[in-house]
Amino acid sequence: MDMGSHLLLTVVVSLHAFMHTASSDEFIFNGFSEENLKLSGQASMVGRAIRLIGGVTLTEGDAFYSRPLDFSSNSGGGGASFSTTFVFAINSDTTEAPGIAFVLSSTMELQHLHNNSLVQGQLGFADVGGNSPNSREQFLFIVELNYIYNGRVVIDVKNLVSVNHTTSSYRANSIFESIKLSSANPMQVWIHYNGTEQKLNVTLEELGDQVEQSKSLSLPQLPSTVNLSHLLSNSEHVYAGFSAANGQTNCSQYVIGWSFMRNGQAQPLNTFDLYRVLSNPPEEEHHGKYILPMGTLLTTVILVPIVLVLFVVIFSYNVKSWLKKTLAHEKWKIDCGVLQSFTYKDLFIATSRFNKKALLGKGGFGKVYKGVLGVPKETIAIKRVSPESKQGMKEFMAEIAILGHLRHRNLVQLIGYCRHRQELLFVYDYMPNGCLDTYLHKKDKPTLGWDQRLHIIKGVTAGLVYLHEDWEQVVIHRDIKVSNVLLDDGMNGRLGDFGLARLHGHEADAHTTRVAGTWGYIAPELARFGKATKATDVYAFGIFLMEVACGRRPIEANAHGEPLVLADWVLNTWQTGSLIDAMDTRLEQDHVTEEVELVLKLGLLCSHSLPKERPCMRLVMQYLESNATLPNFPPSFFTANSSKDEGFEDQVVPPPSVATSITGLSGGR
Repeated sequence: MDMGSHLLLTVVVSLHAFMHTASSDEFIFNGFSEENLKLSGQASMVGRAIRLIGGVTLTEGDAFYSRPLDFSSNSGGGGASFSTTFVFAINSDTTEAPGIAFVLSSTMELQHLHNNSLVQGQLGFADVGGNSPNSREQFLFIVELNYIYNGRVVIDVKNLVSVNHTTSSYRANSIFESIKLSSANPMQVWIHYNGTEQKLNVTLEELGDQVEQSKSLSLPQLPSTVNLSHLLSNSEHVYAGFSAANGQTNCSQYVIGWSFMRNGQAQPLNTFDLYRVLSNPPEEEHHGKYILPMGTLLTTVILVPIVLVLFVVIFSYNVKSWLKKTLAHEKWKIDCGVLQSFTYKDLFIATSRFNKKALLGKGGFGKVYKGVLGVPKETIAIKRVSPESKQGMKEFMAEIAILGHLRHRNLVQLIGYCRHRQELLFVYDYMPNGCLDTYLHKKDKPTLGWDQRLHIIKGVTAGLVYLHEDWEQVVIHRDIKVSNVLLDDGMNGRLGDFGLARLHGHEADAHTTRVAGTWGYIAPELARFGKATKATDVYAFGIFLMEVACGRRPIEANAHGEPLVLADWVLNTWQTGSLIDAMDTRLEQDHVTEEVELVLKLGLLCSHSLPKERPCMRLVMQYLESNATLPNFPPSFFTANSSKDEGFEDQVVPPPSVATSITGLSGGR
């Protein structure tokens, strides 16, 4: 963002925060001013954020909304209810930082307990009742978020009621296992209390790019059962606020934004405004840790004339930028075809919170999970692409744009997708028999008979005929290999993973100069020039044919540790003896010699070093179905005008001028 934009946004956000007013039933703060707050203890304002505590002293800080909330009348007709969301940050040099608490209280004068529990990240509150003559009028309700030793967030829901001096505590290890409160990252909490059902839900996550009103419903929730209605309704005053206490840790705690509503859904906070609150560092912060504001109203007023001069230019630029993004978003909707957009909550539940027991496999892209959706139950596979994956947004868009329109029995069907924060998720038909690679190369899988292998080969061939010739456009897959062939419940071969695929018209050429694929499957001309074509797909398919028939990987090490190329080995076997000797030894008692030889010869022909000698996929299908006869090529045909060694070297060291996206042989992306 340029300086002009930054100044304008600072002014708008600052004026919005300082001029904001709220009712006793509802209020929202995207940044605070001391005008509407009562601060006590060590609590203070730092810019437009509340700092509850700071430093290593044994102390506490409280911040309350200065006006009491009116729970005495309930227009909804049921028990008193409320909804609130707030954003906080804890900056600490240790993971044993004390926690933070949201408080509803009959008084703004809280009594803290000072004891050793504070050192372990526990907050302490004295019973507000005590021996006070007004004890029956007082109560204290707390939602307490503590960071404890095992790295899990604990949420305590406490109701310290002075009547009969009883204490109710609802304590549970939450499912927010990956969140570290003291990481200095802003965290958002949602708290929803339904007085009619006496249900309390607490949700926590790191502050995302957008905060929507329904966001909390799609996140893990920690439910509790607690009855607060009679306390809220019968109390003369109810105050809402925050509290923190420090033991012996070097810790600062901030509240950045807050929204509250009685008997309704709290309004969403403006993430954009909140990040403005975080834009400038306070003088007392240290070690380049978490950034918090020091701007003042005076500075804002001084900057107004300058900002107004820049307004017209900035507004014009932002409108164009917004329009560009809007059009891109509409294109996203169009390109997805008939695909369903899943919520993260749906997939989270379907996989039992992405449980390890549901894990089907993993690779460079991330992980694949088995899931069960809805009623009637539907089994699905979910590819969860990690943010660090080489398969980024471009590949994500390519896969959903292409598979969103393709329909063929020998292609893995993409059902839908999900974009959640920085994660990309694909939802596919579940393939119960897994990946072909494991049957060929893993000892713990049963050996596939020849009939099964030939059936799988014909299925993949049919899928490629559809991609290359039968669909409305030509689809170049660019990553054909055994680990991208999955097996359904009928052991039918289905080609999947279209993250590298490209489209072009039937009368046009593919426009790509990026080497993509997997070592051993890359055609020599692709390695040299980076141009993917139907012929480069055919080359990879030829290697696939030989791998299925021989049970060997495209590149293996020989007895001397040197790389051995499968196509060279098959051809050498034919030249020095019989081609059938290249067959997988596990098939010696279960094969049809003529069919094995046909597949091996087709493999050599499809992987010919000269693209013009390779057949199209429709002709390959005709050869396999005996609707056409394969010419009787001599072994010398496959070495004429070619150099296998040169081709291999080209694959190992592609030209530095050509961009690459190449994976290894150990598994699919």
